[in-house]
Amino acid sequence: MKKNSKIVKYPKTLNVNIGVIFFSLIFIYLIFNVYTYVTAKHVAYYEVDEGSIRVQTSYKGIALREEKVVYAANSGYVNYYLKDNTRAKKDLLICSVDENGDISNQISNAGSGEQSLSDEAYHGLVEKMKDYSNSYQPMMYYDSYTFKEDLQAELMEAVNLSALNSMSEYAKGAEADQTFHRVNAMCPGIVSYYFDGYESVTAENFTEGMLDESGYEKDNRKAASHIEAGEPLFKLITAENWQIVVEIGEELKKILAEDSVIKVKFKSDETTAWATYEIQTRGDKHFLILSFTNSVIRYASERFIDIELMLTKQEGLKIPNQSIVTKEFFIVPQSYFTKGGNTNSLGVLIEMTDDTGQKIQKFVATDIYDSTEESYYVNEEDLQKGTKIISPSGGEPFVIRDSEQLNGVYNINKGYTVFRIIDILYQNEEYTIISRGTDYGLSQYDHIALDGSIVVENEIINK
Repeated sequence: MKKNSKIVKYPKTLNVNIGVIFFSLIFIYLIFNVYTYVTAKHVAYYEVDEGSIRVQTSYKGIALREEKVVYAANSGYVNYYLKDNTRAKKDLLICSVDENGDISNQISNAGSGEQSLSDEAYHGLVEKMKDYSNSYQPMMYYDSYTFKEDLQAELMEAVNLSALNSMSEYAKGAEADQTFHRVNAMCPGIVSYYFDGYESVTAENFTEGMLDESGYEKDNRKAASHIEAGEPLFKLITAENWQIVVEIGEELKKILAEDSVIKVKFKSDETTAWATYEIQTRGDKHFLILSFTNSVIRYASERFIDIELMLTKQEGLKIPNQSIVTKEFFIVPQSYFTKGGNTNSLGVLIEMTDDTGQKIQKFVATDIYDSTEESYYVNEEDLQKGTKIISPSGGEPFVIRDSEQLNGVYNINKGYTVFRIIDILYQNEEYTIISRGTDYGLSQYDHIALDGSIVVENEIINK
């Protein structure tokens, strides 16, 4: 049978699968993004938030007072008639020195036998016990030991004075023979019986080594029964004004620089007092000198005192130290800034030379990083030291000469780095507290580069 020669073959059409193309484009896009992410620079960020840093405020300082030392004019056996850290009026009997020891022995023996007290001494002891009983608190039980020691000392001194009064005629005879000597207070003051060599130290002549307690020694003269001529008998604290000196760091110096009064807590008894202060800098050391006008009697027996400065903790925006970098900025007077170009951007007109050697004016838009009442801080590639800026008012041109290093961080909110100035309030080893709400600065919840040293201005980054 003959084949039909009239059969016509139709060309094959290309069947395009839209779904395959669509998913292929998505795949290519994903591959591109993965490649870009892997090869791009990744910067860890830190979200700025409110925070605080507690300032180190506990110190041990040296107490400086106006102290007059009374020295023994004669050698002999000594007896004391006034409790340590007691106020004494002028000419009050403080102690006696017995050269041959007869009267001193009788006074000492009076304490081991029966001895009547004067009505004044008796009522004084009773009142002291009443005051302690009325003010007793179970949580302050350790005060009982202090009260016991004070009462024993006062009782013994009352006994000694009573014994001396009972042999007044015999004592007068010894005084006539110049073998028994009464020593009275030559002026009003607080009596103290310990000596450490710091009695003449003042806020002007103290040395750094004096603040080291490790080698400190003091001599309690009340423990000595015999004394040599020329040795100290007692001392009088003659003024209510006194000081405590402590060494402080640079951070605390900055915090205290704007004031002159501070509240101080004494850690031994948890009492507080207000003090005026000044800061002395000697070499690279800073010393805080706290001046008080009261409470000298409370701590008269202590040379080294533990205190706490009642400072509020530093609060503001908290950022890590490693995010902070410094950058140099030119300082340009605000009067030389104008608006120009195709936008309302603030900038300056600079004088430059074109390719033909002609002097022309060029507008340079600037970013303002910080400001004072009279100047702006700028940082632009077209500006450098020696650049001449034209005055918009037709005055004399300004030549850029001054620059300053400012602290800041890199803000990355927009996907690229923007330098922002910071105002540091306080800083420890890890974090910094900066002012909130500053012009050209940071705000809460801003994102900043965690390590500011690995990025530069206007760098596009991936978080």
